[in-house]
Formats: sequence, structure tokens, C-alpha cells
Amino acid sequence: MSGGQSAPDAATQIKPLHPVKQRVRSTTKRTVKKTTVKTKKAVRVHVKKKTVTPAVIDGMPGSLAIELQTHEVVVVALYAPKSSIDALVLGEARQGAAAAGAGFVALNVTNERIAAPLTSLLTTGASAADRVLDDPAVLVFQRPRTLFVRLNGYTDRDTVAQAATNAAAASATGAQS
Repeated sequence: MSGGQSAPDAATQIKPLHPVKQRVRSTTKRTVKKTTVKTKKAVRVHVKKKTVTPAVIDGMPGSLAIELQTHEVVVVALYAPKSSIDALVLGEARQGAAAAGAGFVALNVTNERIAAPLTSLLTTGASAADRVLDDPAVLVFQRPRTLFVRLNGYTDRDTVAQAATNAAAASATGAQS
């Protein structure tokens, strides 16, 4: 009468595949031991302060004035910071100045604190081309503060080195007269 179904057997127990251990939490308190640490006396360290170059010295950019104190001829590279061509000209000017034994200064024309004194210095120039701060450009100065030559646009290291060498030769012949 039950239609072919048999009566259920006793419930079979299912064993877990991975046995799990029951963790028992302990109620013991941990004690923290306080220790005191003795600190050593403070040692004084002499830190050399970075000297800040004034923006303007004698009406010219400070970095240029300082280089002219130590070098007879100084190569100045005018650049704009985010220009890849200006970065290329900057590297060429630096290498050309080193090859000629001249001083080197890189001036950011977008910085008004630097551009203003340089513009006022160049406004005394005879030609209108000397009064404009275009980038990239390379300026070669002689001591005390004379612009020898201005090279606009891309200038390679050999041209810069030759211009600096010519400026040094002109300074030497002018000093002998």
C-alpha cells in the first residue's frame, strides 16, 4: 500500500569533509609590562644653510652677476621650462660653455623676477633684436656686463663654444690695448 515506497531508515549522519575544531576563547588577561627608554642627549648637527642668490645684483639677474665675477665670459641660455626644443638648446649651450671654459647660466624667461632685470639690461642695446627675450636663445656676455653676441633659435654646442672663445679673445685684446 504505500505505492512502492519503503519506510525511511534511521537518519544517517553526514560527516564533514574537513573537520573543524571548535576554538575555545580564553578569558585570561594579558598584562603589559611598562618599560622606560632612556634617550640619549641630543647631538648638534651643523647643517649648512643654502645660500639664496638675490634676484637682481647691479641691475642684472643675480646668477649672471655672480658668474661674471668668476668668469671673463658667461654663456646665458634663455629657455621656457616645458619646451623640448628649449631643453635641447639648454644642453647644447651648457656643453659649449664647458668646452670653451666659460661660465654658464640658464635663465627661465617665464619667471618675471629673472626676465625683468634681463630685459632692462638688454634695453640699452643698440638693436631692437637685443631687447626681446625670445626662447630659445643663447647670449654670450663679457665682463663687466657687456653683451657680446645673441644667438636666436637652435644653436649647437660648437657654435656656442666658438662664440664664447671669440668673446674671450675680444676681451683679451681689449684689455691689452
